[in-house]
Amino acid sequence: MSKIEIPAGLQSKLCELGEGVIFEVPAIVKKLWGNRKVIVVADGNTWQVAGNQVQELLKQAGLPVQEPVIFPGKPVLEPDYQYVQQLIPILQGNVPVAVGSGVINDLVKCAATEAGCDGYLVVGTACSVDGYTSYGAALQVEGFKKTVPCAAPLAIVADAKVLSTAPAKMTASGYADLMAKIVSGGDWYIADALGEAPIHSTAWQMTQIKLRQWLGDPEGIAAVKSSALTGLFEGLAATGFAMQLMHDSRPASGAEHLISHIMEMDGVMVNGEHPSHGFKVGIGTLISCAMMHHIFSLTKEEVAKICANASFVTPEQRKAEIDQYLKDSSIYEHVNQICMQKLLDQKKFQKRMQDIVAHWDEMKQRVLNQIFTLEETRRRLKVVGCPTKPSEIGADHAEIRRAVICSQMIRNRYTVFDLAYEMGIFEQAVDQILPLVE
Repeated sequence: MSKIEIPAGLQSKLCELGEGVIFEVPAIVKKLWGNRKVIVVADGNTWQVAGNQVQELLKQAGLPVQEPVIFPGKPVLEPDYQYVQQLIPILQGNVPVAVGSGVINDLVKCAATEAGCDGYLVVGTACSVDGYTSYGAALQVEGFKKTVPCAAPLAIVADAKVLSTAPAKMTASGYADLMAKIVSGGDWYIADALGEAPIHSTAWQMTQIKLRQWLGDPEGIAAVKSSALTGLFEGLAATGFAMQLMHDSRPASGAEHLISHIMEMDGVMVNGEHPSHGFKVGIGTLISCAMMHHIFSLTKEEVAKICANASFVTPEQRKAEIDQYLKDSSIYEHVNQICMQKLLDQKKFQKRMQDIVAHWDEMKQRVLNQIFTLEETRRRLKVVGCPTKPSEIGADHAEIRRAVICSQMIRNRYTVFDLAYEMGIFEQAVDQILPLVE
């Protein structure tokens, strides 16, 4: 059993990882909440894996345990805000114990906050997401995927034995989500160099210092090796703590996640099922990786010529671009607002072109030192069982191209896509790199 060190000042107070830590749940509940009423929330799958055991352990410890909330195991539970609304009146006055991975945790996280609960505990059942420990929940709200502000869990418990029973595709999904931190780190370097998002040193260290170590044994992940799984969970948890620290997903998310958000909103499916968040992020990671290698193959002299010839985009031109891809979309008005906030006026555009040239060599060196080659990124994802082509998650060429183009529009977060867009080479670059990942 090991305790993951949590920096002072965060909402989370305790994170335990290792063999047999599930038996510590009652003691943790008593330590943090005393003998208050407890309610377990799971789905049909996680109830069988660990929820029933947690319920019995709490009862045996003499805690006042309420009737559990068990969502159906099939079809796959969606992270929709409507379920949060169902949970709010049920959780009020209780200590929620979420037993599950991404969706269950996000639903309980949001509902516990909105119900006025004094925090909650999550028992992780898979190394599938980085959102266990993060501030905010990734939810569909009226058709739009967004991060809803809400408090992180007070305590996280991850039993290695439980994690080892998770479906292989869930663990692979978590590996892909952690692999995304490689390219999102490259995006942060770009944003830092251009003054858009200065790097937060503590959050960077929490996410990046041990990242290659956590990702270093894909073969062990595939073989369900305990040390590889616990390392993966530690990495995902540490990333969530970094997001808690900043109240922002920048430490964990760049262009690759924005691609996944578009695919989620578009309802991409394969064999009648929505691919996991991590699988979509994995495809986004490959595309971001390819884009970074493509863009930073340019010399400073070549960039200077491109920037000298780049055209200022007017609001009317930008609106026409949005209309081309999202005119009939439910997120059209939201995207218009975001894009107009991001759009540079002529003076700022000229300054940006100068800054890009001035900082090019610095950005190029930092980004290329940060990311893996496209081949190595693909190899690692394939070893753990992730899809490595858009078609494997149900996206054809037109769909994935649209997802990449639209991903640059939906969030006010500076990435390599914004860099390419401002230089006037974005769509051209997309058409050049997509064959490399299809």
